Amino acid sequence: MIKRNRVRKNPMQSDQYFSAFLKRVREESNVSAEDLTGGLMDVSQLSRIESAERPVCKTMRNRLLERLGVAPETYENLLRNEDYEEWECQHKILCAVDQKNFSEAVRLIEEYEAQESSDGKVKQQFCLVMRAELLKLQGAERTKIASYYDAAVRLTVPGVEQVYAKTRLLSVLEINIVLEYEYYRESASDFVYKCRFWMDYVKESLYDELTRAKIYPKIAYYYFRETMGGDTAMFLADLEQALRICDEAMELLRNTGRAFYLVELLEYRGKILTDMIKRLAESGKMQESVKYEMTLQENMELERVLKELYAAYDVPAYMQDCTYLYRQRWVFAIGDVLRIRRNMLGMTQKQLCEGICSVKSLQRAENRQHNMQREPLEKILRRLGLSGEIQKTAFVADNKEVLQLMAEMALCCNNRETEKTRVLLERLKAEVCLEIPENRQYVMEMEAALDLMEERITAQQFVARQDEALHCTLNTDRWYEMDDVYLTETEMTCIRQRLKGLGDIEKRRQIEFLIHFFEEYEKRDLLPEYIAVYEYAMVLVTSELGNMGAYQLATELDRKVLRTVLKCRRVYSVSDFLYDIWWNGKEQKLVNGRQIEKEKMTNDLKQCFIISHFCKCTFDECFYSDKIHQVI
Repeated sequence: MIKRNRVRKNPMQSDQYFSAFLKRVREESNVSAEDLTGGLMDVSQLSRIESAERPVCKTMRNRLLERLGVAPETYENLLRNEDYEEWECQHKILCAVDQKNFSEAVRLIEEYEAQESSDGKVKQQFCLVMRAELLKLQGAERTKIASYYDAAVRLTVPGVEQVYAKTRLLSVLEINIVLEYEYYRESASDFVYKCRFWMDYVKESLYDELTRAKIYPKIAYYYFRETMGGDTAMFLADLEQALRICDEAMELLRNTGRAFYLVELLEYRGKILTDMIKRLAESGKMQESVKYEMTLQENMELERVLKELYAAYDVPAYMQDCTYLYRQRWVFAIGDVLRIRRNMLGMTQKQLCEGICSVKSLQRAENRQHNMQREPLEKILRRLGLSGEIQKTAFVADNKEVLQLMAEMALCCNNRETEKTRVLLERLKAEVCLEIPENRQYVMEMEAALDLMEERITAQQFVARQDEALHCTLNTDRWYEMDDVYLTETEMTCIRQRLKGLGDIEKRRQIEFLIHFFEEYEKRDLLPEYIAVYEYAMVLVTSELGNMGAYQLATELDRKVLRTVLKCRRVYSVSDFLYDIWWNGKEQKLVNGRQIEKEKMTNDLKQCFIISHFCKCTFDECFYSDKIHQVI
């Protein structure tokens, strides 16, 4: 056990923002307190949480949000001592399971189980599920695996057998456990029916699209594994129904840029389409058959590209375990943030806490010996250029609609639909308080990006606008010089965007900073937790390095990031890195006077086209199509 775990901690105080957000989402979704808390806590406990009278640990926050359909990875998280220590334990276990380090995983689980926890039920469930996952990976007997899932599911879903008669509000984590429990229990003859039940449940749930994408494809895969495992021929109507299920699962993955169970689904979809074409041909419906033949060809091409990529980057093509469901993102200990941010701003402890709290209180907080009280903590964070919220999105708001608008806006912006993006941004501005520096920063950065996209400003003006946005929360350039840095996601966006208008010397300096920044996370196996920002930043870093003639370094980084992206089952940026590798190779051959192989170049570009088409990146799709025609 870590020594720090034995230090007495001040009790947490509730987070006003989380309390308001939780209550608003619950009420707007017409969810009763009884439905939300079933199997987790008493209604009276939720009442005190929503009125900000009772603290709630991070694992329980996540579970409550998940039941309301909000993906926890939407948030940046500053964690108090006990929450951070709990997260660290879970992170190490997830890494060991993912790496199939069985003995280390068991040791870590045993250590974690022995520690005190502010929420024993959810923690115990996590440990049981991880033990079950280890047994599955080792090929243990079904009855032994079933016993762990049975114990795990009953912790928060008591009377699980009755859930099909009276629907309950469950998180995707709980659905996953129920699914595994149903599959491994002794009398699983009705498993196909259960899969259909859970697919309908997910479709009709409160879940946002990302939350659905995390579980629906897995249920669909389990369903096909049961119904299409043998040689039994299916009727045309059954095949059409199977294709609808498969397409629904894949549409969720396309809309969210994820690849959970994607290869598995593509294989079943190929089999479904092949059988449909055969049935239609036998019935004389040749015109319909041709339509499905084209769809089958696209399916086969995407399956081939993905399998080739997974093989090339030594990543398993098939899903191995459920660790992806438990991944958090952008997680920091509050004490570390206070210390790092203070040093970035060049402030002494005395200067930072003047008029707010004692120096001793700040020292103990920075050393992770003690949790600061909520009111002084908020003031300290604001003095450091941060909002007082410890769990927030890029926008500080208590409105679930803000999350949906942000997702829509990102998609439109990526496809260069600037007018639509501006309309969405205006709607977003109407929903949030722009007096909050982080909200103002987000708007300023986005407006500058749109102006550059529409060529309303020069590259130099763009850099100045990004600097202005960055200084809303970080009025210093010391981050360039420091090894230990804390940045919010929006601050990282501003820093990344500046690259577009910098001169070569300053650009190289900033690139070196970004590479070093993420290398520090890589050393601690934390890149999967920061993958969204990592891939976003490195797409531009590698492109700019290529433009500066550093082809080999750019390609090495492209391959490194691409492997991490593939391991995390993300596909949005895959075509960007593949194109960068292609472009660097082409330029190197031209510089060295070597012949360019048109056929290989065309095939490489086709990979980019196929991936961008799957992700509905229409702008990129057209770009790659034009490039293919230029090569031909």
